[in-house]
Amino acid sequence: MDFKRVREFAGSVSPEDLKYVDYYIGEHMGIFIPNGGLFEYALEPHRLPAYVFAYMYHEHGYVSIDNRLISFKPGGLLCISPTVERYEVPMDLQSRYCAVNIRKEHIEALYTEFTGKCIPEFRGEYYELTHEIPELVKNYIYEYTQKRLGYETICSSLENIIIKKILRCIIGEKIELKGLNVRFEVEKAVQYMYQNMHNKITLDDLANASQMSISRFSFIFKEQLGASPMEYLNDLRLERARRMLLLGDKNILEISQECGFGSTSYFTTRFNKKFSCTPSSYRQQHKTKG
Repeated sequence: MDFKRVREFAGSVSPEDLKYVDYYIGEHMGIFIPNGGLFEYALEPHRLPAYVFAYMYHEHGYVSIDNRLISFKPGGLLCISPTVERYEVPMDLQSRYCAVNIRKEHIEALYTEFTGKCIPEFRGEYYELTHEIPELVKNYIYEYTQKRLGYETICSSLENIIIKKILRCIIGEKIELKGLNVRFEVEKAVQYMYQNMHNKITLDDLANASQMSISRFSFIFKEQLGASPMEYLNDLRLERARRMLLLGDKNILEISQECGFGSTSYFTTRFNKKFSCTPSSYRQQHKTKG
């Protein structure tokens, strides 16, 4: 991918700045999700070229706008205009959130088309987050990464729907943030995965992080996320490895170790099963295309 397209949504960042951020770039929308490491660029005062609409996975996080701290919690859609300077407040653990950055000209035109008015300036306002948006984003990421037959058309359609759903949110009423009905225990386990991905992680470790018994934790986790804890962890590791293959020059052994795979042979086997090619072949194919 031409990194200039990433900068159209994320500003003057470099691949190194985004080494701990998963991102998915469409025609009018870019999705950015910190994946565990420190996102240093966001800790400095900055403005972005796109509108930012973000929702939180974890309950901790603060954004500073106009010298005021805005608590960043599940349950709402945080909105920030391109003209507004902001920065994230450093935390002991990197906050996990999803930022949907929408091209400035595109959403301004749509807002005027639907309301007959100019879009307001957003300085950290919250609007109600409907349950559909995270699910649509999840489906978009799946199509984007799996690249199955017709994925371009599906991604384009999902992008259009996501943007329209966000428009519905911001045209509606602002809310006093009360929070979503989420399983905090499961999110704690996922957070543990992100923070310790380079180490060996056992089911017992995850159950302890969630403060549940192994059997109870395994049942709740699969009920909420649709996969067993270890399957989910394996997918996170493979996705991080895929990103490292595209963005950096580390060799297969280094990537295998940083992503928590016990050996390069096991890493290659798992990668091949998910992406239908070896890590080396994947890097060669996609860097050649870029």
